[in-house]
Amino acid sequence: MEKLIHQLKKVSALPEGINEQEVFVSVLFGVMLLLVVIQNNLWRFMDKHKENRYLSVLLVSTMCAIILDGVLFILDGKPGKFNHYLLFVGNTVLPAINVLLCSCLISFIMQYLVGNISKVHIRVLYLSLISTIVILVINAFNSMVFYINEQNQYVRGPYYDILFFIGIFLLLYFVCVYKYIVYKGGGLKFFPITAFVVPIIVGITLQMLNFGIALMLTTAAISITGVVLSLQNEMIFRDNLTGALNRYFWDNISSTIKKKHLFGLMFVDLNQFKKINDQYGHRVGDEVLKTTVEIMRQVANFSGTVIRYGGDEFIMLVNTEEEAEMEKYSQRLKEAFANYNAVSNNPYELSISTGYCITSLDSDKLTESLNKVDEKMYLDKEKSRYVNG
Repeated sequence: MEKLIHQLKKVSALPEGINEQEVFVSVLFGVMLLLVVIQNNLWRFMDKHKENRYLSVLLVSTMCAIILDGVLFILDGKPGKFNHYLLFVGNTVLPAINVLLCSCLISFIMQYLVGNISKVHIRVLYLSLISTIVILVINAFNSMVFYINEQNQYVRGPYYDILFFIGIFLLLYFVCVYKYIVYKGGGLKFFPITAFVVPIIVGITLQMLNFGIALMLTTAAISITGVVLSLQNEMIFRDNLTGALNRYFWDNISSTIKKKHLFGLMFVDLNQFKKINDQYGHRVGDEVLKTTVEIMRQVANFSGTVIRYGGDEFIMLVNTEEEAEMEKYSQRLKEAFANYNAVSNNPYELSISTGYCITSLDSDKLTESLNKVDEKMYLDKEKSRYVNG
């Protein structure tokens, strides 16, 4: 067993003939790529939407990780106690950063597609990060994952694969979460999953099998760049203020989704919005619209999609064929707004009126269905006025 471990450590050391110029070029390519993306997406760093915050952290952290990875490759084998210390600390920190990057990615995709992150997913991400940190702390005492030898070379330990499998687990978890979101949403939620995952898997595999090439984080930069470009293309379908899908998406929905036969269609209108807007100003009105979308997305969760139809009118598409299920969603929405009012301490209260039906997404039937739910919504509004005096 000891002989096997010795052999594993021997073949896991950084090759003496590594071309530092190739490492430098790889790192420079990844950094320049991300700098271009950051330069063209500076607005995301100032935007308050949670999904843009996650994406901003992802961009900056990935660039820092690429730089650190390159520095560690170049320092490997260089003599000196200070270099020895830097190599050990850097190679301890880097795996934790990689797990943090995966966590930001999963958080971003859930926030972008669903509008919230469930407690289950938060636990999975925390468990992955804590497990990685515990393993690295243990490694400081028994070199189970890696160690820096007398020649200041990074040497993989017998259990190095643990960190590799944590990374693979998070990637697979990411794919499964995405597939689940798409399944529950009836195909209304989309994300360039293949373009993102494939380059990263290729990079991880090549670096795992051929230690001495800095590809994993560079391919991650390529993937993230592809995602950002895709998101920019999808911005034509997004409402700038609230982050919900917009009227243009609604007008083109029949060509976007063709396979699914029936959906629950709900029309939602904010009560007394004009009064709030006039009395407290447009800034407060904008915050009200953002809050409305946030509440709707939380209620819709995986199974629904929120569209800002115009002004203070919204549509929720739910992946169901049961009108009784739509009644439940309507009640959940009204309860969610009531709960918000109970804790918000705002000088105004938010309430909604709804109308719903089951319909296909065929363009010929959408207009008829929308007129139908619009009429139901106005009946609900009149009922609300009668009850509230």
